[in-house]
Amino acid sequence: MALGREEIVCKALDVLDEVGLEGLTTRRLAAELGVKGPSLYWHFKNMGELRAFMAEALLEAVMPAPDALPGDWRGWLAEGARGIRRAALSRRDGARVLAGARPTGQSRTLSFTAMAARLEREGFAAREARRVLTALARYALGWALGEQAERRPSETADADFEFGLQAMLAGLAAGRTVPLRAAR
Repeated sequence: MALGREEIVCKALDVLDEVGLEGLTTRRLAAELGVKGPSLYWHFKNMGELRAFMAEALLEAVMPAPDALPGDWRGWLAEGARGIRRAALSRRDGARVLAGARPTGQSRTLSFTAMAARLEREGFAAREARRVLTALARYALGWALGEQAERRPSETADADFEFGLQAMLAGLAAGRTVPLRAAR
């Protein structure tokens, strides 16, 4: 039976849960899949590319598509930030996988261009839309990195994250020099 990218990514995420990012090697992954290490390079040019696909798999499971949520930009951005945090916390060292990954460009759900276009349709300038998306993604990912670094999770982590998220969204709305168009 031929081994496919999706199967390799799923197994890599399982191995990540077992041994963490430091223990995830091509040798270990190949052994888990019952193949020789070099056969993985048929599907991925290096571990960096494999991690990028792992990151996309984590995000695709929880991120709303740019036009999936009706309502205004705040609700959509808030759900996206929550999704990034959920994805990062869904696996051992998931935040580190996301932090080190670069987009492959193969995910329709995670198209930065489509996400920016959603904000542009709601009145953001192109440069502003990119900055907003980057700032919120970095906030959510940074928060998750901190959570995974702690030995004991905070009992107020969800409320604290939400407070910061709402403060950022309120600041974005208040700091705008051009009023936003009403949501469509």
